[in-house]
Amino acid sequence: MKKEAIRTNGIFAILVLALTFTFTVFIAIGSAEVTELGVSPEVVIPGDNVSLSGRAVPNETVWIKSSFVISLPVSDGKYSAEFEDIFFPPGEKKFSVTAENVVDIRISLSPLAFYPEVEYPPDSPREATSGIATIDISVPVTIGRFTVNIGGEKDVKVYGNAAEDAEFVNLSIDMSIKVIADTNGEFKLDVNTGGVPLGEFMITAGELEKTVEVVSIKHVFDTGLSEDPYPCMCGIHNGTLTPNQTITVSQLYTYSCPGTCGHTERVTIWNDRGVIVEANWTGYDGDWPNITFDAVTLVAGETYNYSFCTGSYPQIIHERTANVTGGTITCTQFIDANGKVYIDWIPAIILY
Repeated sequence: MKKEAIRTNGIFAILVLALTFTFTVFIAIGSAEVTELGVSPEVVIPGDNVSLSGRAVPNETVWIKSSFVISLPVSDGKYSAEFEDIFFPPGEKKFSVTAENVVDIRISLSPLAFYPEVEYPPDSPREATSGIATIDISVPVTIGRFTVNIGGEKDVKVYGNAAEDAEFVNLSIDMSIKVIADTNGEFKLDVNTGGVPLGEFMITAGELEKTVEVVSIKHVFDTGLSEDPYPCMCGIHNGTLTPNQTITVSQLYTYSCPGTCGHTERVTIWNDRGVIVEANWTGYDGDWPNITFDAVTLVAGETYNYSFCTGSYPQIIHERTANVTGGTITCTQFIDANGKVYIDWIPAIILY
């Protein structure tokens, strides 16, 4: 059986099996009233970070819960799923696995404390009732005479005997972590999506819902490097761009001329329905070549207006219109820092 390595950070650990399976993922936030929920970005490739932020009752406990269902094939009356390097975040957690169409269920974790492998329940598999068996683990967990706080990367195996004549076993897997909203009612968590299966999953908080899509290759709008970026100067770029594929973007990267700190200081994108993106540069600290904003979706075939105010020496594509990776971009007007106007200066950028 093929294994997939999974690393998650902060909210949840997602188990993935690289067999033919179906899955549905929900992230629910309970225990406290949640009034705001934000997720950025909304389209990621495995390994990207996803930032979850929200607002709840000040100082209240918030349980962040992820759950998904996978369907496993049965072979010789048995089922199993093996996963490597699942990251169990620090803090108080709850972990639950429910199997349907089974006789029993058992979980193994490795390594755990001083043991190369520990099976749970310790003595024997958990027997099913009416074909359904559930294992609930609260962390810290007591195994025999010892109390263990499971954390860090672990290898996990879920296995057991399937019900008679069963062709598939459905696994429902839940992972919850406890967080506390601050005095303003805000909470923030970062999730690393390394190894997360491709597809959509829902993030819900009370009545609020968000969707995140994990894709194999993240679609971008990329002009690429300019073959001849000079002459170059900072100024205000106005024009249009038309993506040839629907993309969800949350960052603008600016290619700079070699040896310079070319960047975009302000970005505005809009269409006939209104402003879609309006964001400012935050300075040379950290990831300075990028401007980050709330994720938005640009629809294939639709034309969007842009205005980029640049600083230092960004690379320039000296064309009126350029066919680029992900679509077409056109300069309608560029006003340089001296007030001179051009109609063939396109900023070299990536929207992703």
